[in-house]
Amino acid sequence: MATNKFEVEIELKTSPEKLWRNLKEYVTLFPKAMPDVIERVDVIEGDGRSVGTVYVSTSKPTEMSPVVSIIKERIEVVDDKKKILGYSILESDILEYYKNFKVVIYVGSNPKSDGALVKYTAEFNKANENVVVDLDIYKAFVVKLYMAVDAYLLKV
Repeated sequence: MATNKFEVEIELKTSPEKLWRNLKEYVTLFPKAMPDVIERVDVIEGDGRSVGTVYVSTSKPTEMSPVVSIIKERIEVVDDKKKILGYSILESDILEYYKNFKVVIYVGSNPKSDGALVKYTAEFNKANENVVVDLDIYKAFVVKLYMAVDAYLLKV
């Protein structure tokens, strides 16, 4: 079965350096930036910042996802020089639909401003041919998350 992929580019006002520095602190950053959605992020293996770290994200019920969502993920890539963070989903409801789900986040400079340009790429294989993929929901969530992170970082 072919690998599916989607990409989202998000223009932010926060500088690439500040975004990258804070993005590596996602354990505390995401719940602060989106307290209405992300309840907490718990590191269960590793230091929370380096390859091999395993963490569990707990999300509150929302309009997009009306149930509590618990996702166990592992950091696969951290490249400070290129500002790349990659992770894969180990356990989640999403794996009922996908055999695997990997994400790579690249933080670069926005050529149009002093802010960051986030490139979010997800790759996954459907569990079977009957799975219907609605990428608009994922893309909307990713954009919402990074816009919330941007708004939060502009205040601190």
